[in-house]
Amino acid sequence: MEQNQDLYKYADLILKYLREQATTAEQRELEAWLEKDVRHQQLLASLKDQESLRDALAFHEAIDVDADWQSVLARATPATSGRSIAWRRLVGWTAAAAAILGGVILAYNWRTTETKPVKMMAATSPPIKNDVLPGSNNATLQLGNGKTIHLGNQPEGAIKEEDGTTIAQQSGGLVYNKTNEPHTAALFNTLSTAKAGQYQLTLEDGTRVWLNAASSLRFPVHFTNGERRVELTGEGYFEVAASPDKPFRVMVQNMEVLVLGTHFNVGAYSKVVKTTLITGAVKIQVKDKRSWQLAPGQQANVQGDQVRISAADTEKAIAWKEGIFFFKDDDFREIMEQVARWYDLDVHYEGPLPAKLISGNISRQAKLSQVLEMLNFVSGANFRVNGKDVTITLSK
Repeated sequence: MEQNQDLYKYADLILKYLREQATTAEQRELEAWLEKDVRHQQLLASLKDQESLRDALAFHEAIDVDADWQSVLARATPATSGRSIAWRRLVGWTAAAAAILGGVILAYNWRTTETKPVKMMAATSPPIKNDVLPGSNNATLQLGNGKTIHLGNQPEGAIKEEDGTTIAQQSGGLVYNKTNEPHTAALFNTLSTAKAGQYQLTLEDGTRVWLNAASSLRFPVHFTNGERRVELTGEGYFEVAASPDKPFRVMVQNMEVLVLGTHFNVGAYSKVVKTTLITGAVKIQVKDKRSWQLAPGQQANVQGDQVRISAADTEKAIAWKEGIFFFKDDDFREIMEQVARWYDLDVHYEGPLPAKLISGNISRQAKLSQVLEMLNFVSGANFRVNGKDVTITLSK
């Protein structure tokens, strides 16, 4: 096995190469290393592939300290699928090799708006005792009669509403069954997620809704009177079933999103309500009845009676639904707000915050320590974790 100092040296050379900062001498040294083993070349090729980079971030989830660098290289052998690298769960890395290659990945895939050389290092924060696990499918359902059901503890099966409606609970979601019986009086249910929770819902018209952490959706068990109207707090992603004669309306804070059949995301954690259209068409209407129609790929930011329409980063807007933290030129406080919601944390700051904007992504199934390790690496922020309390200071 190559000595640890050599691994750090080549990791540093790889990082400089990826950032186009390597000197002529360093490029020659890296080329010599690449010529030693075809797996070295495959490893470098994998790090240049953005899709593989995202997959490779999963390496943090399992590290076997009894394996060696050759195991790392063996796992870089191309799969028959044609991908440049078969990134699986990277069990079998030494702690040193994992930290080194992980450092390359983190520094390259996580960045700040001010590019500068990053010293290769393992995690500088001390290990977290009693590490905090990520959020999960967990919610409460309030029925029409006020009864509350804790869905995270409820076995899969059927829930009965007082009007006889059957609500199926299956694999982290609820499905409301459509009936042909007439329904004159509206019966409302409310699905709520706490911090560290998320849940899915299929309404009786076939519309699918994903609720993010610390969110709620109030909706009728059956849509009546020719309209479909729901009320959202927090954040939700909607795939609305088409029904031209029954517009779908999402009420959120002091505005309304009018839909005919489309996919869109609404985030309303702060005073600014962000509506991002993925496909179809939606119309945003504020309290004074002024309205704006969005095209796919556009986002409306609404604060009070102020509306701003702009091009959207749709991948970022719905990354949470795909199980990913996706940051792109985000400030540190905004990032920590997302982390706090998903891990159910109370965050405290001592002194100034990192001033740089941060970009990067990681699975929402990562443990808290893994997320904080990356943030420490790219921002210089230090984290003290005591149960669910996280205190943040900036390195001097």
